[in-house]
Amino acid sequence: MPWSDVDLPVATPEIDVACRDLSEFGYCVVEDALSTAEAAAVSGRVLDQAVAERSSALDYTYPAEAEGDDVNQWVYQLINKGSVLHRLPEHDIARQLATHVLGRDHLLSSFDSHITYPGNLAMPLHADQWWMPSPMIPGDDYERQGNITRAGARTGFHEPATHAINGPFALNVMWMITDFTIANGATRVVPMSHLSGNVPDATLQHPEVQVEGRAGSILAWDARTWHGAGLNTSTEPRVGVTTYFCGPMIRQLTNMVYGTRTEVRDVATDEFLALLGFKPWSSYGMTDDPSCAVVKPGDDTAAEMHI
Repeated sequence: MPWSDVDLPVATPEIDVACRDLSEFGYCVVEDALSTAEAAAVSGRVLDQAVAERSSALDYTYPAEAEGDDVNQWVYQLINKGSVLHRLPEHDIARQLATHVLGRDHLLSSFDSHITYPGNLAMPLHADQWWMPSPMIPGDDYERQGNITRAGARTGFHEPATHAINGPFALNVMWMITDFTIANGATRVVPMSHLSGNVPDATLQHPEVQVEGRAGSILAWDARTWHGAGLNTSTEPRVGVTTYFCGPMIRQLTNMVYGTRTEVRDVATDEFLALLGFKPWSSYGMTDDPSCAVVKPGDDTAAEMHI
């Protein structure tokens, strides 16, 4: 499909328009969700952390990156790396987009920064929701959930399917902390691929577009949408922060409950802790009390007892 003939999503301040774009095209752009000063403060904190981690050999590669790419950098678990960052997952626009796709109850699945540096390799197109078994007809055999691998996910074309597919179980809200441009590796997406029921076939050419935007804007995409970071041919890093949300019964990409540092947890509100997964949902995630506001650590629950 030649996307030049289609009115693709453009940056908008209107949340209703953004939600419609998410449903129809699988992605949307919300402009100026952060002020210039707010985006600069986040950028400064993330880049300072990135330099410190890389100089201390605490930076990590990610399997979804292009094979052999040791240029790009992920700064993980931002929840522990500065209170100036905390407003991003709690931001009203991010939460409204998550509510539109996932419903009233949802969790923060991960909170990381992806930095593309000049000289990187392009990330292969992929979908974040590759782990769902295909819908089945009663009586037919089915895919065993625990046997599904990313490499074994169903591949195909990007066009909308003519058969039943799974709905979305996750949403990625990417904050453009610096300007996103074609030159610095703006995220590539394949519009409407969220309706295909497939992940991209690496042997085929897919009609992708690159999504540009000003620092402080949001690029959000349905977890079924095919996407990947682009090539940074500029002279400056491109900084994005992902606030990745999932349904309340899904295992989070980051183990937020185990991985949140004590000093962060001690000052967090119950609402923020609930977003991180500290509140049971319909008893899922409980430690001893299925209706508590915040779960107790194992050492604070009842141990073996005798009368």
